[in-house]
Amino acid sequence: MVLRWQFRLNDRVLTCGITPSGSRDFDVVTVPHWDLGSGSVETFHCATEALRRHATIASELREAGWTASSYTR
Repeated sequence: MVLRWQFRLNDRVLTCGITPSGSRDFDVVTVPHWDLGSGSVETFHCATEALRRHATIASELREAGWTASSYTR
């Protein structure tokens, strides 16, 4: 995994990360821990696009009251 952030809101945890996919693609993976089946994967053809999408998701989560509780890179 290139980057992984965990967000918290009350007793809920959500992970959003970027992982390499294939030789040049990158997946942005979003997983709500309380409902693993509703996770999503979006594939991008360059790291910059994946990083932008991750930043958008993080911003939207913060605006909705979520806080970043941990991150790895």
